[in-house]
Amino acid sequence: MLALSSSVRYFMYHEPTDMRFGINSLAGLVRNKLGLSEKRNGNVGDNQMGLFELGVTQSVQEELSCSVERQKPAPKKRAKGTGRMSLPEKLTREEIVIEPSESTEGCTKIGEEVTEVLEIEPAFFYVKRYVRPKYARPNGEGILIGMLPDRVIDKGIPSESVIAQLTVDKYVYGMPLHRQIDKYRKMGVRIPASSASDWLMKGWEQLQPLWELLRLVVFTHKYLQADESPIKVQDRDHKNGIHKGYVLLYHAPVDRLVLFDYRKGRDSSGPKEMLSGFKGILQTDGYIVYDSLYGNHPDILLTYCMAHARHYFVDAVKDDEKQANYVLDEMQLLYALEQRMREQELDWEQRTAERGKHARPVLDRLEKWLKENQYRYRPQSPMGKAIDYTLPRWAGLSAYELHGQMEIDNNLIENAVRPLAIGRKNYLFAGSHQAAEMTAGMYSFMASCKKNTINEFEWLKDVFERIQSLKQKDLHQLLPSNWKKYRDNPIP
Repeated sequence: MLALSSSVRYFMYHEPTDMRFGINSLAGLVRNKLGLSEKRNGNVGDNQMGLFELGVTQSVQEELSCSVERQKPAPKKRAKGTGRMSLPEKLTREEIVIEPSESTEGCTKIGEEVTEVLEIEPAFFYVKRYVRPKYARPNGEGILIGMLPDRVIDKGIPSESVIAQLTVDKYVYGMPLHRQIDKYRKMGVRIPASSASDWLMKGWEQLQPLWELLRLVVFTHKYLQADESPIKVQDRDHKNGIHKGYVLLYHAPVDRLVLFDYRKGRDSSGPKEMLSGFKGILQTDGYIVYDSLYGNHPDILLTYCMAHARHYFVDAVKDDEKQANYVLDEMQLLYALEQRMREQELDWEQRTAERGKHARPVLDRLEKWLKENQYRYRPQSPMGKAIDYTLPRWAGLSAYELHGQMEIDNNLIENAVRPLAIGRKNYLFAGSHQAAEMTAGMYSFMASCKKNTINEFEWLKDVFERIQSLKQKDLHQLLPSNWKKYRDNPIP
């Protein structure tokens, strides 16, 4: 879709006027048909917005090449090949030797040809039997028997691995419980739906102390990103039996930790409670609650997301193509600088210096343009809305230039909310407010594992097996940001 968008913009600059409307309409039609939006597709990956992907004009490209200096050559990226994929060395190899059908008597072996084929064995269930011999102590002093390991469900059927798999399949891969149950039935194991739900809830109960610790750790950071997303909740007391709740997200980019917090409403009580005592930089998408609470807060610097502002100007291309594209091209200079700095792996101090040198002039030009054009357009026009959104928030939008730890936008946290959006489409709603709290908690851990490149199943199984035996002061070992460090060297 990026390729389509940039092609459309190119032809709108170069083709006759009477073709512009048709091309612009075609682009919108294709986006709507595919269920895509510029908001999602204009921001690739973790802020990865390529210079040429957004159709930057030649003059802007030349300006960028002159203004953005390289402190060191960016590492060369190996081009993605289209040949046969290589299979990981860590995979187990089963060797099958195929001798010729004819006799090899008198022949000399001169080599081998090796062909590797990727195989898979479907997951299977097995039963682990704990056998504990019982011994009578001498002189009738009682019975001696080994202790069972800690379990999520004492005297229950499922092991920690089963509960971990149910959790990961639902909250990482968006598979509703009824589909998982059907899959397991075909594997020869029948699990009642009520039992599967109970197992998930028992797992969450074990994780709640760790979620509380995660909450404390997240809000000790000095830079947070915030976002929110709706979730439907089954509620018999509500009209139509469905309540619209909200999941509030807080992301600490430094430790790559994400906290999901379920709230029944979208009022200020949730952010006010969670951010109580927080001091630092808070980056949001412009949600009015944060503006009212922290717009003039002495301890919190409220900043905004450049990608949201950019989205308004993308919509405004149909209103005033030339002026909207001017703003988009200037914004693309800012993103190109961010991409260059990521490739060079600059530290916070270096990022601040580079932004002051190269982003500041662009930001000044944009601010000047916004002020000059704020009364030029009707307030309800696409361009009027774009300016009305951007100009009042300009101080917060441009603040990232002065703070090297900040990102230019909120894309990192918006990426974290995608599994929740996928899950909503598959399981439709949470079964209760308690289930919604569990959903938020589980997504907190799964998103944090992903940010820290941790296998979610391995982490969850290990945590279920260890959490009951750890003291409160040692729970930090299990946080996704610490888990790799302490897994092999736990604190005694």
